[in-house]
Amino acid sequence: LGLMHEHARIGRDKFIDIDFSQLDKHGRDNFIIRNDTRYYRNYSTAYDYASIMHYDRYEFGSFWKWLFGIPVMKSRLYEQYTWMMGQHEKATFNDYKQINLVHCNWCGYADNKTGHINNESAKCKNSGYPDFRNCSRCICPTGYTGDSCEKVIDSDSKCNETIFYANETRVPLLFAYKMDCYIQIKPKNETFTNVQISISYFNAPYYKGDICVESNAFQIKYRRDRGATGLLLCGHDQRNLTITSESKNILIIYKGIDNHSFLAFNYRGIKKTKT
Repeated sequence: LGLMHEHARIGRDKFIDIDFSQLDKHGRDNFIIRNDTRYYRNYSTAYDYASIMHYDRYEFGSFWKWLFGIPVMKSRLYEQYTWMMGQHEKATFNDYKQINLVHCNWCGYADNKTGHINNESAKCKNSGYPDFRNCSRCICPTGYTGDSCEKVIDSDSKCNETIFYANETRVPLLFAYKMDCYIQIKPKNETFTNVQISISYFNAPYYKGDICVESNAFQIKYRRDRGATGLLLCGHDQRNLTITSESKNILIIYKGIDNHSFLAFNYRGIKKTKT
């Protein structure tokens, strides 16, 4: 179909640590980096821990390591990413994006030989890509809508204000109860190049099995590639978690499933670094 295992893609060592001591030869063969672009192109998509092509964190490991909770793979970024590996509920946005560009690149969005994006055709915002059924509109990642993916999906009316502008002062926010909110944190002005959130406490939908899946979690989209599944939060946690945007803004998708759901955090802007 045009996909390969996510944990075998070029550059994976920036995102995961692999405990090769647990693996026999067959296991190690499944973690060889596949760098032949004749057979695989990622079309500028970022590493996606929730890809349907990503192994579970214990895959090919020993029974005893599994019993004591020692994974074969773990995230090099945030611990929560480790709990996203191995989901089989659905293909992710970037999984479908790669498949569609391999087989249905009728809008000329990408070069199928190199996987490079044709910037002249890249009118889609927020990592969307042209709809092969109608090239005048875009297919949008989770959280975004509009012909060019320029809009954030509307929140429930109970969410009240959902757009916040960050300066150097930390501002606390609390979202609670059963509702769907799409919360945007943006820099107040050009003085600030990034935004940062610090999550202090949350009670999110629980894991499915032992995996945190997009349909049943809070989601933090802070990466430059908005097509990659954001950091998913499941269960209950009160350890501080600080996240800085890779681009100018952060989109928080709060999906409260009952009146016990909540997300407490603060936000601030990050100023340009002086050179």
